[in-house]
Amino acid sequence: MVLVVYALIVLLEQLRYVITHFTGDITVDLPRALDAVLSYAVIGLVAWRSTWASVASVTCLVTSALVDYYGTVIITVAIVTIAVVATATQRFVVVHLVAYLVWALVATNVQGPFNDSLFWSILNVLVISSLVGGAVRYFRLQRQRSEERVRDLEILNERLREDERQALARDLHDVVAHELTLITMQTMSRRRSEDLQELHGVLETVEGAARSALYELRVLLRLLRNENDGEHPRDVTGAGLAIGSLEHVVTSLAASLTDLRFAPQVVITGDLEAMPTTARGTAARILQEAVTNIIKYAPRGADCRIEVTAADHELHLRVTNPLPRTGTKARGGELSSGLGLRGITERVSLLGGRAEAGPEDGRWVVDVVLPGDGPDAL
Repeated sequence: MVLVVYALIVLLEQLRYVITHFTGDITVDLPRALDAVLSYAVIGLVAWRSTWASVASVTCLVTSALVDYYGTVIITVAIVTIAVVATATQRFVVVHLVAYLVWALVATNVQGPFNDSLFWSILNVLVISSLVGGAVRYFRLQRQRSEERVRDLEILNERLREDERQALARDLHDVVAHELTLITMQTMSRRRSEDLQELHGVLETVEGAARSALYELRVLLRLLRNENDGEHPRDVTGAGLAIGSLEHVVTSLAASLTDLRFAPQVVITGDLEAMPTTARGTAARILQEAVTNIIKYAPRGADCRIEVTAADHELHLRVTNPLPRTGTKARGGELSSGLGLRGITERVSLLGGRAEAGPEDGRWVVDVVLPGDGPDAL
């Protein structure tokens, strides 16, 4: 709009000058008026597309050479050159500058001997305009790069935030699902019991589960509030919660199953504590989820098996339990969210391991392999 208004105002002023200085020779006054109209029309065209203005400027270059008047066209040359150098492709810029240079040579020879002062004046305008256009082009490119960096950082930030949300969701699910399922199953299985000693044992189990859930929720809240002072940066595997010894975790989970009248078998092979911290933390969460599913879905009194094997370069977990009887409604079905298996898959994929879960010979099998050569194993 600025260019269009400028071109319109100066064009009217130029036409007024031509009219007031009318020589009476139509062959002189008409080409000058036409040159003014073409020159400022080209300047207005720059507002839409610099390449169109460059091509259209050839007409006013020709008319200026024919009438031997360059006062108007010099302004057009400067503005168009700045716009072309700033916005056009490099190939078009080269063609534009060559064409204008050829015009400068022709214009200074068309009316007589070589006019060196006119040539150097036009050349100076071209050089200065090219430098200004180059500066504008440089800052435009810098701005584009900055905008691209900002977009990339926004995408990265959103991806990190999504990873963090997923990790927090997995941790919250683990804490709530396991401990509350344990509490629910304990109370449901003994709600009609009249054995005071057994009820006291249930209350102790419920109290322990509630304390454990409360402790882990506090840890999770500290992570959310960023109160760890940077000592233990959170990782997206969700292994940042305190888990203690992996062997102790397996033993505690087996004890929970025993309290609920299941018959767990535990097989531990290898040195579990030699595995990387991330692998052990992830393994603890996976085992916790697998045991929670046993409590929810496996028949009461069923035998289940927990195998944990630590090899040189991997940690192998395998949890099996009988499938629910046909037509039997799963206990605690109202607590099922379907997020457990998905959480296991996400945790394992983040560490580059593999996870499989499904029926096999009448039993439900969770089979997970975690890499044991992570960065904290060095």
